[in-house]
Amino acid sequence: MTEVIFLNNSGLLENVTTGYNVSNMHMTPENVTCRTIPYSEEWRALFHGATVVGALLAVVSLAGNIVTMAQIRSNRPLHTPTYTAILCLALADAIAVVFRFIKFRAQYLYALVFSCIDKNTPIFEAFASIFTFMTLNSSYFHLVMLSALRYYIIACPLKSYSGVVTSKKIVRLSILCWTISALIGAVYGIKAAMSVGYIGEGMAERTSLIIEVGCVFYFLAITLIPFLTLHVMKIRKMHTYMTMHHRQERMMHTMMVGIFVTTIVCLIVVVTFCVYFFVDGTEPFYLSNVAQVLFFVNHASHPIFYFLFSEVSRKNRCRKRGSVPFDSNTDFASQTFRLRTFHTEESIK
Repeated sequence: MTEVIFLNNSGLLENVTTGYNVSNMHMTPENVTCRTIPYSEEWRALFHGATVVGALLAVVSLAGNIVTMAQIRSNRPLHTPTYTAILCLALADAIAVVFRFIKFRAQYLYALVFSCIDKNTPIFEAFASIFTFMTLNSSYFHLVMLSALRYYIIACPLKSYSGVVTSKKIVRLSILCWTISALIGAVYGIKAAMSVGYIGEGMAERTSLIIEVGCVFYFLAITLIPFLTLHVMKIRKMHTYMTMHHRQERMMHTMMVGIFVTTIVCLIVVVTFCVYFFVDGTEPFYLSNVAQVLFFVNHASHPIFYFLFSEVSRKNRCRKRGSVPFDSNTDFASQTFRLRTFHTEESIK
């Protein structure tokens, strides 16, 4: 006898008991005996509610990143190294959102495609986890790449505008980010495959959870530490050049705090989930869904902070309203001129 889980015509998951070999036949309601999974109505309501919230956030995040890419691609004035880096970040976030949603409801999506949940479902979940981990790596690598580029433009403006930094070089760096992410994802794939017994005899659940916590600290090391370091260096450099306006400084701090909070909250929830699972031995439904939903918010925040709050976007909104930007002293061109003047005078001395 083989027991699988079947998706009935009403879209509800049911247990299925059959005397046939499941791997060699197509499961239909006629050749199996079904019994409803004993999940409470409250659990089902929470499951469907979390699914709807996650789907809406995924759509909003995906749409925001697609709009960002379309705006940058269609406007020639935005074909600069900085906005090319923002476009690459939006592309990485858009791809990450797709795989994040697949991981978010991997079992249900598997049931929709194959009409049942069988022994191959954990393998499907493992592959979804691998690509989710890889794309999250790529997103964070692009975030650090953009921060490093913005610091370099401020620290070395003459080199930045003399052809040292070009859009083509940014694209090459983006490809490098994806390549490194693929290699790291392959390493994580070994762990994921061992967790479901696809490689070897399987991995203990607690060992898998410890590795997941280690991955969280890895993300902290590659993302927030260099991101915050570059932000502090950038602020100090602009204060040194006396090109920092109070309004611009508030905007930069707001962006930094927003990205920091949306990133750290996701990782903290993942650690809490792993610790709870490790101690209690049961998977916490609430923490699992909250963690996935927060990652959707994290991917949606990048285009909001880096593109919608940018100087060019602000000017475009003012132009459509027929108004004038707030303060011409914060204009990017005037800042660039002052930075160039500073470096020219220093080279003469």
